[in-house]
Amino acid sequence: MPALPSPRLLMGIFAKAENFGRIADTPFGIGYQLQGLAVAVSFFGHHVYFGYQQAVLVLANESQVSFAEADHPANRDLLDKIYAIDHQYSQ
Repeated sequence: MPALPSPRLLMGIFAKAENFGRIADTPFGIGYQLQGLAVAVSFFGHHVYFGYQQAVLVLANESQVSFAEADHPANRDLLDKIYAIDHQYSQ
């Protein structure tokens, strides 16, 4: 499995979803959706959620990155989607 993305990369993905995606009702609350990737901030702002195909990556306290379920079968697809969006919108 690829390494987990850095918090900086994840915040960039959030910004890309906000700028190029659409407002959406995600499983984590109102957020954004871009190419099937759902992103949202928790109610108190302590967590940022990234979801794709029922896999969830959580950025907590601006520096801790972890999967909601470490052995979810779609975790790799979620990482692939994050890196693909980063690559596509960085050009």
